[in-house]
Amino acid sequence: MNNSNAYKLYTEQSGITATPGELLVMLFNAELKNIKIAILNIKAGKTVDAHNKIIQAQKIMDELLLSLDFKYPISKELQTLYLFIKRELISANIKKDTEKLEKLLPLITELRDTWEQADKLARKQV
Repeated sequence: MNNSNAYKLYTEQSGITATPGELLVMLFNAELKNIKIAILNIKAGKTVDAHNKIIQAQKIMDELLLSLDFKYPISKELQTLYLFIKRELISANIKKDTEKLEKLLPLITELRDTWEQADKLARKQV
């Protein structure tokens, strides 16, 4: 098995065995990675590559929006945050604005860290 196949198998199995909280953390990590690569691509003049990474980040936000369960009051606030991030991604993509993208990184990192802590607490209660 070559390295790319091993990595693909690992990531597929990680997704299968991950808790819902771990899956959210994986999504946020992918979101951060896509934005960071987009920033680097914009700075390197690779606008098509940057566009593609920002589109991937937007798709992740769509998945996060779809995952919200509105029987919990926090979901409305998360929806507001996720929609804000998506709007900023769209605007940054149109303008190829690295500053706008960089301003999203701390917010997304905080969301990821919060979900990670919530998942740890939930697993301790089980």
